[in-house]
Amino acid sequence: MYTRCPACLTTFKVTPAQLGARRGMVRCGICSAIFRAEQRLLQVPTQPGAEATAPSREQTVSVKKTKRVRGGKNRSASSRQRRARVTPDQATSAEDAAIPTVTELEAIAKPRSFWRPFFWSLGNLSLLILLAGQALYFYHDELAADPSWRPVVSEFCDHAGCELRPRRDIARIELLQTSIAPHPKYANALRIRAMLVNRAAFAQAYPGMEISLTSSAGGVLARRTFAPAQYLETPATAALTPNVVATALLDVTNPDGKAVGYEIRLVTP
Repeated sequence: MYTRCPACLTTFKVTPAQLGARRGMVRCGICSAIFRAEQRLLQVPTQPGAEATAPSREQTVSVKKTKRVRGGKNRSASSRQRRARVTPDQATSAEDAAIPTVTELEAIAKPRSFWRPFFWSLGNLSLLILLAGQALYFYHDELAADPSWRPVVSEFCDHAGCELRPRRDIARIELLQTSIAPHPKYANALRIRAMLVNRAAFAQAYPGMEISLTSSAGGVLARRTFAPAQYLETPATAALTPNVVATALLDVTNPDGKAVGYEIRLVTP
């Protein structure tokens, strides 16, 4: 059987075994194009010189005439010519030998090993685990803010040695009562009292307390942020317990006695 490359139009010999292997996919040995050999089968290979191989009718007739005229010597020469004559089967075999054999695709493409993709997958999985560990280490506080992630991050920090900050939701801390009055001992000083309560379902760190003093025109005369250790009236516990009131006491300076108003805002310390 013969097949023809669709790219370079070269004719090749092909065997049934080659057609059965890899669903008939073969590679051209001339231009390296890959094609399906069974879709390009030829019944007879291209033979540009086929007409010149077989003797013409006029040549055969002239040989016969020569036999009749010349006799014995010519008969021996004619017999040598007949022996030298190439039969059609011999000519086809010679032409077949000149036709290149198609290159099997399996001989070019090595079979893929199972271990190579396995090790590549294992390496990619290791890199993903390393990347996830780095994200947990550097962003553990941000991830721990989500209640669903906090147990995972807490377990990770126990093994990785990172310190997890307490949960914080300042919006759930309320100012129950505030009051301002002149300081009992010092002139141009004010004393501010406030009560805090944590409405969250978890204990959280004490917030910072930002105090702003305003004038009669509404302008800010002074502003300062106080840490929990500066405003708590009693020694602070480790965290602000849910639904437990904490009392804040602050002494602030009244600039030139012009402050007539104040504002308290809870911020992250």
